[in-house]
Amino acid sequence: MFRKWFIRNSSIQNKFLLSTLCLIIIPLGLFGIISFQVSKQSIESQVSQLNLRILGQISEKADMLLDDVISLSNTFYLNREVNYGFTAPISPNSYEEVQIRSEFDRLLTSSIYSFANLKPDITLLGLNGLTLSTNPLDTKPSIQIMEQQDWYHTATEAKGQILWITEPIPGLATKGHDDRSVYAVRSSNRFESWAPIGLVIIRIDESSLKNLYAGSLDENQEIIIVNEGKIISSNNPDLANEDLKTRAYYEKIDQYESGFFVDHEMGTDQLIAFQTIGKTGWKLVSYTPTRTVLANINKIQTVVIVVFAIVVLLSFAASYYMARRLAIPIKRLSKDFGRVEAGDLTVRSPVYSEDEIGLLTQKFNQMVEKLKASMEDVKREQQNKRRAEIQTLQSQINPHFLYNTLASIRFMLYKHKQETVDSVIVALVRLLKQSISKEDEWIPVEEELDILKNYLYIQQIRQGDMLEVRYEIKEDILAYRTIKLILQPLVENAIFHGLEPKRGQGTIVIKGYLQDRDILFEVIDDGVGMEQSAVPPLPEEGAIGQTALSHGGGLLNVHERIQLHFGRQYGVTLESAVNAGTKVTLRIPAFYKREDIQQL
Repeated sequence: MFRKWFIRNSSIQNKFLLSTLCLIIIPLGLFGIISFQVSKQSIESQVSQLNLRILGQISEKADMLLDDVISLSNTFYLNREVNYGFTAPISPNSYEEVQIRSEFDRLLTSSIYSFANLKPDITLLGLNGLTLSTNPLDTKPSIQIMEQQDWYHTATEAKGQILWITEPIPGLATKGHDDRSVYAVRSSNRFESWAPIGLVIIRIDESSLKNLYAGSLDENQEIIIVNEGKIISSNNPDLANEDLKTRAYYEKIDQYESGFFVDHEMGTDQLIAFQTIGKTGWKLVSYTPTRTVLANINKIQTVVIVVFAIVVLLSFAASYYMARRLAIPIKRLSKDFGRVEAGDLTVRSPVYSEDEIGLLTQKFNQMVEKLKASMEDVKREQQNKRRAEIQTLQSQINPHFLYNTLASIRFMLYKHKQETVDSVIVALVRLLKQSISKEDEWIPVEEELDILKNYLYIQQIRQGDMLEVRYEIKEDILAYRTIKLILQPLVENAIFHGLEPKRGQGTIVIKGYLQDRDILFEVIDDGVGMEQSAVPPLPEEGAIGQTALSHGGGLLNVHERIQLHFGRQYGVTLESAVNAGTKVTLRIPAFYKREDIQQL
């Protein structure tokens, strides 16, 4: 639909404008989008790699912290007095208990200076009932409670290897079930049989873990430590009880040692980077909102969009200006074509350039000039042809009239006195002088009536009392002009074809009056008449020649002359009935000068 409209129906201005805008907007828009996406991905990759390096540094610090915990654990695990205390029979307040507690205090004092950054709680639990602990809880831990824990058998089977516990341990957890401490648990075993004799438990508060990454956090950034999907440390309390195993992206974190990707977390898109802590297998995970990372590029994007909009507006303005400069001459030329089509051959389209449109305009002007010349030649030829046709009709009227009049005078020589015949000849001379000798065909209505009166005088002398004539002419039409000899043929036709075949007296009534902007003449006789169906049809304008000549009569001749001069809306109409007479109506325009006819 759009293609059909664009190719067939849209203007050149719209085609040029849309094409130019497409050539500017589409490449520029694609370049901007691609550039933004590439820049976005590049920034995300750089920030993710930076986060990964930071996590690597935190992982190294975590390994160092864990090494300290292991060293602290070794201090008690490898101490002979501690191992002796786990195996010797101990009774409350006995010498052995006091000696072991003294050694415990010594080791503890030494550890405080050596591992001050850890702030650990140390607990020694012997299978013989020995219990030594720095845990601030009032509840005293017991080996019996530990033996009920799921991790206990794993620790005893580890044969002295440290087991890292991130679940709260009853009797040691300072905050109950909300405790976020980390425990380094190892079983002390007999040298000979590796049978467990006690537990060495080091508790590290979560604050020690937070200190690992607290200084590396940026605004809106989150770093967590995860063990098997459970968050064991986070600077965001809302994440304390979250289980990452429910996240779709956790599989990536669990399967790989390190990496980064983009996913949805905490209600927004995040750059997620992760790193494995080597000694424990825990995962360091950082979350950085993409909106924070891309804040600057989003500002740049806003600037680019504004610049793009300005460029588009300027391009539109320039394209619109060029399209108008291209389309205006074509529209002007199209409008001039319309004026020529309407018949205005005076149109000349101005030439403002020498390009293809200017050349086309020049050719248009040359074409109109030639067309005007051709039309003038055709018009001149038609005028000459029309003048010749009118002269031909005029030449038919004059001999016909003269023949009938001379025939009437010849007939009168036998019936009338010489004086009467002489007056008739005088009337004929006056009539011939008015109708034949004057070259101008355009005469006043009053003069046309004088010609008619001279003719009727001759006919009344010839007919005697058998012919009565009445004139009903309005004086306001006398000053108008007409072509000559249009009434005499009508009256002649009424006499010879209407009254003479009738026996007895005949009457002719001649009327003339204005109707709107036309003059109407009526010639009414009370002769024999004819059937209305027998009234011969009168030809329209231009049907001259053989038709008129074949009938050879004045009525048809007058009708054709009027239509040649004034157009098909004018001419002669005929109404007749048998024995009721005939009415001939002649219609011509009312005008004073020939120039008035051209405005009709």
